[in-house]
Amino acid sequence: MMISKRTGLTGSILASVLLVSACSDSSSPPSTADSETLETGIGLEDSPPPEADFPATDPSGTDQTNSLPANSPGTDSTANPAGEGTGTDTLTSQQSGDSPASGTDELTELATPSAAGNDLSGGDDDSPTVTESVSLSGPFTKDPSRPAGPPSSPGGLTLLLSAENWLEFTWTPSTDDQSVVAYEIYRDGTRIATVRGDTGYEHDLRSWLSTSFIDCNFTRYTDCDGRQPVPGASYSYTVVAVDNQGMRSAPSAPALFTLQQGGSSPPDLSGYAQVFSEEFKGTALDRTRWKTALPWGPDTTVNGEMQYFVNVFGANPPAHDPFVFTGETLQITGTRTPPELLSAANGNPYLSGVITTSDYFEMTYGYVEMSAKVAGGQGLLSTFYLFNQDYFKNKPEIDIVEYIGSRPDKAYQTYHYYDSNRARSHSGEKHSSPTMETLAHENLSGGFHTYSVLWEPGLVVWYIDGQEVRRISGPRVSDEPMNIIAHLVMGSDWIGSPSEGALPATFEIDYIRAWQRQ
Repeated sequence: MMISKRTGLTGSILASVLLVSACSDSSSPPSTADSETLETGIGLEDSPPPEADFPATDPSGTDQTNSLPANSPGTDSTANPAGEGTGTDTLTSQQSGDSPASGTDELTELATPSAAGNDLSGGDDDSPTVTESVSLSGPFTKDPSRPAGPPSSPGGLTLLLSAENWLEFTWTPSTDDQSVVAYEIYRDGTRIATVRGDTGYEHDLRSWLSTSFIDCNFTRYTDCDGRQPVPGASYSYTVVAVDNQGMRSAPSAPALFTLQQGGSSPPDLSGYAQVFSEEFKGTALDRTRWKTALPWGPDTTVNGEMQYFVNVFGANPPAHDPFVFTGETLQITGTRTPPELLSAANGNPYLSGVITTSDYFEMTYGYVEMSAKVAGGQGLLSTFYLFNQDYFKNKPEIDIVEYIGSRPDKAYQTYHYYDSNRARSHSGEKHSSPTMETLAHENLSGGFHTYSVLWEPGLVVWYIDGQEVRRISGPRVSDEPMNIIAHLVMGSDWIGSPSEGALPATFEIDYIRAWQRQ
């Protein structure tokens, strides 16, 4: 289903919003259906040894054929121990290349799920925020003193984020005398997925460790066809825990969650005042307003990127300036690294630039807009986003636009955050929204367009040329201050290598402005 809209600011026909995304994930094997029906609290008959008795699933965990098991004699409906159940990869402004429409995702270290599930979740966030009040607690709790039988029911189903065609929720982990190996997800009484940590797929492991689920993560899996949530609809969700003997808990208490309904109006800035404006009319970057290196410095390369971001304000940068001023605009240029500069560029084959307001300007909530002509061509990625420079607590990131030059009529919007579950390296689990694709009726690199975001408590709305294209709402919308960043990526795991015909590349910015409510 596609919705065409007319913009309010420019009057041009903008891009249609692709609400149903059929994305192929090369790292996911074909889905295998499981039609076996099991009663709550009853072990599998003629089952293989423990840990292998639960029906195998593909990385998506999809199983659309089973109905929710009814409560029956022998069902363990013991409530989960009290505790708040709620909700968050690494140095990056994009998302991994495990799918054609995926944003970047730098976390690569896999953890082995522990039989003692609560061992994976030690420690609390030492600097909680409002959104941190829904902090996750781990995949399950092992209680050897608990009588033999099925696990306790999962509890506390809590909505984390809701968009037009996906939502994310979490639950309080179950308790078992041995171990919980999976959680079954039911929507309106039908099992739609299984969350487990042993599929070998990174995003399954994250969902397992953080006891959370996205319905439907269309850029990570191929199982959304036929069950894509409908914008504005409400669905009842329940979760069932399965232990290593194949016994199922009683269902959790049902929770009713509602998806967002997109709007058609341009951003309303009445009551807002402009707090930042960069018109790029000069001859050089103002070093009292901008840095030209990301927080981790130019010598660290992430996401398989192939460029070296030249820090023109650094101590000994390569003898190359990627920033060109036309008198009206800033051009961030990308080019092949000359042989004599390869050593200074850490061997990276391309040179490019990044601008960030890190240390100079940050904001919590407001409206941010860029007018720019994005770079077209194979292996190029023009990005504009908000990012928390301190990279702690929930490490939020709002990708206002990511434009892949080889996909001329598409733009991508994504939201990232971490929970405070200390499951791996004491850093928490990263949560990334499905990479939301906006399909345009024109080549966006052919001219200037505005890309903007409205960020308010519990709400993020994305716009292109003043027309709303995406929105999310929920308690996991960040309340942490963020900086403004724009850069031109030259090759990565996600976008491939630049073609010679695309060089030199130019990401041209007319202005960057920000407003906040007064």
